Amino acid sequence: MHRGVRWVIAIAGVGVSLSLAALLRRHLAHAPRAMVATAPVSDAGSTDAGPMPVEDPEDPRTLEPSRVGRVHVRTHDSWGLVAVPGITVAVVSEGRPRRLHPEQLKTDAQGMATFAKVRAGRFTVCAKGPRHLETCRMNLELAAEGSHTVGLSMTERPTAAGR
Repeated sequence: MHRGVRWVIAIAGVGVSLSLAALLRRHLAHAPRAMVATAPVSDAGSTDAGPMPVEDPEDPRTLEPSRVGRVHVRTHDSWGLVAVPGITVAVVSEGRPRRLHPEQLKTDAQGMATFAKVRAGRFTVCAKGPRHLETCRMNLELAAEGSHTVGLSMTERPTAAGR
């Protein structure tokens, strides 16, 4: 592949990532959603610069088991050694249109959040905390009646302490 083409692809990838982050920030700025289940969550966005995720008129929590799977999210420090509790996690199904999962969860004391019913297919998981930068994992695959575990490394926001 020609070097110039690789640069164009790389720059397009950065643009998509920045668009996703902006989309998630905008979504997180709105009123918080009701907490559901046992763990806390954050916002999620899409994997490309396409249209914003829409509310899912067909709630995946009501779909038959042959169309959904389970997603486990574990948040940890940047070294992967210490669980980070209290992080908001969100899931977006990447079909057309993108569908924002109806529940956002917060991670528990062990840094875990579990989405019991997520639409099978490609999805994105994003997490953000009050003292942590937003982190996303994109283009993940979930099999129908399957399970997927996602580890997210959380980076603390820089502070003005020590200046």
